[in-house]
Amino acid sequence: MILHKKGYGLILCGAAIFIFVLLPLLFLQRGLADLKFKVLLEEGRLEECVTFRYGGNRQVRCFTSEAALANGDDRGYVFLPSFADLDALQVETSAFRVEFVREGEVISISRKEETLCSFEEQVPYSVHFYDRRGREAGVKTMIFLKSASLPTLYVNTETGSMEKLDADKTYKEGASAELVGPDGRVLFQNELKNISGRGNHTFMFEKKSYQINLESPEDFLGMGASDTWILLCNVFDRSYIRNKLTYDMALEAGMPGSPRSEYIDVYFNGVYHGMYLLCEKVEIGENRLELADLGEQNRLLNGPLDKAYRFANEDNSRKGVELLRNPEDITGGYLVEHDYGPKYQEVISGFITESGEHFAVKSPKYASREQVDYIAERMQAIETAIMAEDGCDPDTGVHFSEYLDLESWADKYLVEEITRNNGGGLTSSYFYKPRDSVSTRVFGGPVWDYDKAYGRVGGNDAVPRLLSFLMQHIGENTHWFSYLYQQEEFVEAVKNEYEKKFSAYLTVMAEEKAEEYLDRISASAVLDEARFLYVYMDYGGEMDFRAEAERVTDFIRERKQFLDEVWLNDAPVCQVSFLDKRGEELYRLGVIQGETVYELPEEHESFVGWKIGEELLTGPLTVTEDLTVSGVWE
Repeated sequence: MILHKKGYGLILCGAAIFIFVLLPLLFLQRGLADLKFKVLLEEGRLEECVTFRYGGNRQVRCFTSEAALANGDDRGYVFLPSFADLDALQVETSAFRVEFVREGEVISISRKEETLCSFEEQVPYSVHFYDRRGREAGVKTMIFLKSASLPTLYVNTETGSMEKLDADKTYKEGASAELVGPDGRVLFQNELKNISGRGNHTFMFEKKSYQINLESPEDFLGMGASDTWILLCNVFDRSYIRNKLTYDMALEAGMPGSPRSEYIDVYFNGVYHGMYLLCEKVEIGENRLELADLGEQNRLLNGPLDKAYRFANEDNSRKGVELLRNPEDITGGYLVEHDYGPKYQEVISGFITESGEHFAVKSPKYASREQVDYIAERMQAIETAIMAEDGCDPDTGVHFSEYLDLESWADKYLVEEITRNNGGGLTSSYFYKPRDSVSTRVFGGPVWDYDKAYGRVGGNDAVPRLLSFLMQHIGENTHWFSYLYQQEEFVEAVKNEYEKKFSAYLTVMAEEKAEEYLDRISASAVLDEARFLYVYMDYGGEMDFRAEAERVTDFIRERKQFLDEVWLNDAPVCQVSFLDKRGEELYRLGVIQGETVYELPEEHESFVGWKIGEELLTGPLTVTEDLTVSGVWE
């Protein structure tokens, strides 16, 4: 058979291409794969040799935490969202061959092609990695964990890393995001304006909270459209339900601006980062706290304000920015947060009252001198009136109930007191003022931050049969609700609101809501525990979210019993005031007459103890009358 010269030439050309181009590429590809495998082997990251694909082209790798390795635990986990199919995972590897072994069953994957595999949840696979010569290079234990029922949020940062975000909460980075329902349906997919870290103490942990800012408002999971959302880590709450229970209680009570929230799973740059509570931010805006947006008016009148000249008076008790123009009406809206000294130093706008209460002006963030003066004087008038024995401002004769909205302040106090929120009188404690055309009064709320509530902190905070008047935290507690509780009108409002809105709902929380949330998150909690087990162990023992949730519900039951006695059945309450070395009140406890306080408030390291008169208290304190207790320091 004679070949045509042209055909023969094509064959020779193809052979040349294969020999001189494709064949070297094949060897190069194989060589690169071998090199990658060698590097991962040397670095002890063999699990990264395997990639699992699901839900189209989404991919995930086995994860082993550094904290786990430091504790001698080299188990790796493949974390999968609700919609992933464990019976149809596409697996590929850069090792020459990988074998998944479990109870005699062997699943073998070669480097040549992706393989469709089926795996079981929550059982360990012994994974063996082989090189080109058939030698076993290493063994890794892998466990497949799959969420259920929860939506999944994927965030991919511009740098492909969380390093800068996790190092500095003021740093912002562009990102893209995709929110996927439990069934795999895409609910949102777009570029984010940016993502940033948030939190105070929680920012010290590997699992952090974040704020995501969208280019335009979106309605996530039926919570109302907004361009700002919070990913709340709940790192202090091993039950995962403290914040959710409280936010929903405030919503049930009809408190404006109370955050709606939903549990979700979160992946950053393809790596599972835990179960989060996707929350509305406490802010002024549509579908949030619906007040006149004084901050936006400032911007429209003055342009961008981030470079505006900042002022502070000599003692730093009032600070803000100098604006050329103020809106015609500066009576509202304002959102202010009670804060403590170090945090107050960080904010742009704020004020300190005559008694030393620190407030950050959260909105408008860039408040003018006139605006800071306006809201500071309103809050000072409240303080002056509630500190007076008759509840009236001695200069004006105006009763405190003319300055504040009694019902909303009672509701705010109730939420903090019911939950025995450790930080409730310190920070994340909000108040707001609408325009005078809506109301001339200041309102209490919205609510925020309850991961240290319901006995979470321990000691005196874990005692359900006490009133604390928002004075639990060591440090700069507010004294305002201690003063208010001396006013008959306020106590009467508290009793009425408790009976009308809270008492019956506490039973619903303990008997229904907690279990409803636990059923929803049970699968994802297993993933979160595995991901952050050793982080959680660093501050409170091994993780058991159901056992911790049971402690929360037990606390709520006991708390309801006590508060029903106090506010529904008028049990006599004695008040115990704890003073510092200067004779100023540090704490105040309310105790049913005749009951015993077994856990006295704690103080700093140089603290010796408490005394009544000259007698040092060495044991429990039985309270039969109002008492004053003094502290002793070295």
